[in-house]
Amino acid sequence: MSALRLCILENGLVPEPLDERFAGYPAMIEAWLGPALPEASFEAVSPVSGEALPDPAAFDGYLLTGSKHSVYEGADWMRAEIDFLRRARDLGRPIFGICFGHQLMADAFGGRTAKAGAGWGLGGQDYRRDEGAEAERGAGRVLAFHQDQVVELPPQARVLAGSDHCPHGVLSYAFPALSVQYHPEFTPAYVEALLDRYGGHLFDQAEAQAARASLSQTDLANAEVAAWVARFFREAGVSASPATGRATPSPIDP
Repeated sequence: MSALRLCILENGLVPEPLDERFAGYPAMIEAWLGPALPEASFEAVSPVSGEALPDPAAFDGYLLTGSKHSVYEGADWMRAEIDFLRRARDLGRPIFGICFGHQLMADAFGGRTAKAGAGWGLGGQDYRRDEGAEAERGAGRVLAFHQDQVVELPPQARVLAGSDHCPHGVLSYAFPALSVQYHPEFTPAYVEALLDRYGGHLFDQAEAQAARASLSQTDLANAEVAAWVARFFREAGVSASPATGRATPSPIDP
């Protein structure tokens, strides 16, 4: 297997004081995906903290974390990242986005994100394959923690899976890009900590309690999703040296 250099773009930070108990989002992603993709090395850049984005040709692929922020805030670092994503797409670099990353990709590529009329998606969620999508395309029992979602599909996007609450929950693109609204890198313990912190503030305690109950019923598909994403990066990897900026992508069939 060829070595892969992947860059994780940190769009959000673990809230205080939870950062005393839980690793940051790039570390969560590496712990989740690394075992399924042992040939990859991971580096992190933090746009949300003001760090400069790399040259899009510098890495073999990119992963985007979640965030407490909303795409429609239009912050400078978000606009810069949207430009970065478009340049990475033009180079054929594979991109995978999670939650906010899923939403930012959709907006970058011609879709639209908004606050969901259905309210918060919290805790264990059942994502079903879209009609015609093959197995292992991002479906299963997963963990969610979001209020925003993609409400208008980008023109080159296809829905692979979704839920009653979030119909555009898993997207693939005509170029090498995948994204999911849920959090395959989260653990039930971290979601429970978020529910404890924000229940009664961002959402009411009844919603938080229902989400806590869903965690005990969760047989998560995190490992299956990791295997699917690992295969995506292997098969959509570029054959040229990243330093050349010349890409010959071979995306998987969505």
